[in-house]
Amino acid sequence: MDYVRLRRGVAWRNLGRWLADLDSRGELLRLRHQVDCNQEAACIADELVKTGGPAVLFERPRLADGSVSEFPLAMNLFGTRRRTLRAMGVSDPTEIGRLLVGLMKPDIGAIAKRPWKGLPLARQALSLAPRKVKRPACQQNRLERVDLTRLPITTSWPADGGPFITLGAVVTRKPGSKEHNLGLYRAQLFDEQRLGLHWQLHKHGADHADQASDAGRQRIPVAICLGGPPELIFSAIAPLPDNLEEYMFAGLLAGKRLRLAEAVSQPLLVPAEAEIVIEGYCELGLLRTEGPFGDHFGYYSLEGEYPVLNVTAITHRTDAIMPATIVGLPPMEDGYLGEAITDAFTPVLRFQHRDVRALHLPLETGFHNLAILAAEQRYPRQARKTALGLFGAGQMMFLKSMLLCDANHPVKDFEALLDLLNDKVDPSTDLIILRGMVADALEQAAPWENVHDKLLIDATSLPALDPRSGGSDLPTGTGSASAPAWRRGEAAVPGVGADLVDAVRTLSSVVEARHLRPSILVVTTHIEGGPTPRQGLEAASKSGGSESDAEKLLEQVRLSRAQRTKINQLKNQIWQLDTEKNLRWLFITDDDLDLQTEGARRALLWQLFTRFDVGRDLTWDEMRVRHHGDEGLRGGRVCWDATAPIPHPGRDALQAAGIDTVAEDPLHPIRRWPAMTLHDPGIQTKVLRL
Repeated sequence: MDYVRLRRGVAWRNLGRWLADLDSRGELLRLRHQVDCNQEAACIADELVKTGGPAVLFERPRLADGSVSEFPLAMNLFGTRRRTLRAMGVSDPTEIGRLLVGLMKPDIGAIAKRPWKGLPLARQALSLAPRKVKRPACQQNRLERVDLTRLPITTSWPADGGPFITLGAVVTRKPGSKEHNLGLYRAQLFDEQRLGLHWQLHKHGADHADQASDAGRQRIPVAICLGGPPELIFSAIAPLPDNLEEYMFAGLLAGKRLRLAEAVSQPLLVPAEAEIVIEGYCELGLLRTEGPFGDHFGYYSLEGEYPVLNVTAITHRTDAIMPATIVGLPPMEDGYLGEAITDAFTPVLRFQHRDVRALHLPLETGFHNLAILAAEQRYPRQARKTALGLFGAGQMMFLKSMLLCDANHPVKDFEALLDLLNDKVDPSTDLIILRGMVADALEQAAPWENVHDKLLIDATSLPALDPRSGGSDLPTGTGSASAPAWRRGEAAVPGVGADLVDAVRTLSSVVEARHLRPSILVVTTHIEGGPTPRQGLEAASKSGGSESDAEKLLEQVRLSRAQRTKINQLKNQIWQLDTEKNLRWLFITDDDLDLQTEGARRALLWQLFTRFDVGRDLTWDEMRVRHHGDEGLRGGRVCWDATAPIPHPGRDALQAAGIDTVAEDPLHPIRRWPAMTLHDPGIQTKVLRL
């Protein structure tokens, strides 16, 4: 094995050095006039990342009281793929994964024969262990009075619950050990001395809090570290093996031991080169409503109950700079970080799951809504086996959909994705639903928080021993399973022509139609009373007990039923036009998407995968349903409803309330639908003038 050594002659020791490098390359925009931390700075950063622009340093960020913060604000630090890779110190992110694999499985035989072959491995191993220092830069200054409002903490979107720290590495320690965890969790500013910590149920920070509670402790120490070397950010979001701490991985990326220091008020170790460190503790069991927050799916994540960080100290280096980011409707800066991390850890994934060949989580879908997996397919259903393993691999447990393809398929090619759906997928057999699985807490389309159904789309070629191949290679005594000749690769792939598409456009419910492939059609329609992009739609409730509450609930149920009725009627009208049954994919979505504009296909990818729920929004022709919603016989055409759903309490809730149900009532509830992350028009106009 040839051991990989990252090309880090001089790592960016701190944020200042990284900004200086960007400045020297003409990749840093300095704004010397006052810019408001309330939406204005984030709007500028969003415009820059959407246009591939430079990083930006707001030298005079304006605070809520109208004063100018003493701390400059830096944003869009990693807002292009090229910039992200340079910050990681690589030209090819897989170098990082291959380095990790080399450490996980050293070539003992080669080292025994040629001991010098192990020297690079030894040097890399030495960089893992952090080094403690006594006079860290992050503690050059300490605020005499804890006051979070002195920091330029940004509000990104109009309906955000307040200002949020968005690029802070949150440090916790496993109770009873010296093991530290670093996680990138947002933190909402409540007041001068308190923050809301959004660590989700599945995260290590929440796990440490639960362990502390089980041990009978009353509080857990926490630190939020802002700035420092870029590898700290990558470490905080990396899907590391459980036995590799983020502090160790940061040293590995830098090629030298990470410098740490003891926090001044809490029993924690913090990065010595951080710009600002916020120290404090969370009282276990004490929660407060946090949110809403414009999140990376492009919608506001809903309010929730989360721990409160009571701040005990704020330290900072001299001339400290506050880093921040903005997340929302992709593409965003976090998308480039996520893509780079996915690429970097694919070699590790291949080491742990040997059938994996390539993996891509498109930033347009918010990552957790779709993964495209290229895998080996030597024997029947091998790729499906691999996919099931990946659904339990770290944060991939949050995935909603996974598309499986052959080992040599270009997973990052959007046009090739459409070709797969058209050429390789028979909806009657190649769509597999996994019911009641783990969901991302941010997944607004799920019927319940943290729980949803998942979808496997099998677009792999049929191996000779697959029963559907119908070949002579099947084992003796094994019968064949039916499959269309085109699915076996023995005939041309059927589809529909322009005449059918023209006929669809004449339907009264169709706003637009676009023929993406011979068997793929997308139509947009208008939903009466549906969620609007800027407002979303709250779920009506009978809990108030008043007559008006009951009327609102019944009216919302009526509108939700009308939505389902309209989608079903439109679907059936189009399928009736398709007399040959060759329109295998029918996508229906809202008319807020213009199908004819430049970039519409990328926007469509986001809309289709963020607005639909697997268990609710997929229907087949000729489908008979058995007990508990499991499918019986499916037809070869599927309708994918990606219209923003009108909230509904669910069939069981209606029956419990004594309300008669109809076929259009969904089995599971539809929660309130959040608004999209859209800037205030006045602020956006002002920013564009700049």
